[in-house]
Amino acid sequence: MARRSDHSRDELKEMILKASWDIVEKDGFIGLTARRIAKDIGYAPGTIYNIFKSMDDLCVEINGMTLDKLHDVLSKSDCYSPKKSPVQNMKRMAQLYREFAREYRAHWLMLFTHALPEGQKAPAWYQEKIARLFESLEGLLEPFYTARQLPKRKMAARALWAAVHGICLLEETGKIPAIDDQESPPDMTGYLIENFIAGIKKKT
Repeated sequence: MARRSDHSRDELKEMILKASWDIVEKDGFIGLTARRIAKDIGYAPGTIYNIFKSMDDLCVEINGMTLDKLHDVLSKSDCYSPKKSPVQNMKRMAQLYREFAREYRAHWLMLFTHALPEGQKAPAWYQEKIARLFESLEGLLEPFYTARQLPKRKMAARALWAAVHGICLLEETGKIPAIDDQESPPDMTGYLIENFIAGIKKKT
């Protein structure tokens, strides 16, 4: 077994994060334990708590990595094509979101499975990553709101994401057939986006 002096603190942090990412990918969030991580990196379980205050703090770091990867995907230029309408670009963004959920299924599910203890808030840097994700969708919604309607645009972005996410979650957990086995998730998200924007247009 490696000794603590074999690696610097930064090296240990990277080792722990990589091992944790791989464990979640293989066995899901449920498989992520300090003992399992320690075994994979060749250190004692106490080493994990020398680097992270708690497993919750480690989980927040892992989720932050997932948010970064998701941001990279949703920032792709083909979500903002000037040759396409905002609705078409939103459909593309929804498609990329679904593809991300499928490719990084375990990490994506962990985002919504892990919960901090009651009364503990996510760190500011983590909240900034979440806000950054919504900026992409808010940008696509900009043509439908005036500058004075910024709060409504922000709320609309979150409401639309929540609805698309709901369809995606049902798909990834195998629940879509229980609702309707006639319509595909892409058809459902497309219909949702079209009617969501149609509703906004009527009110503005």
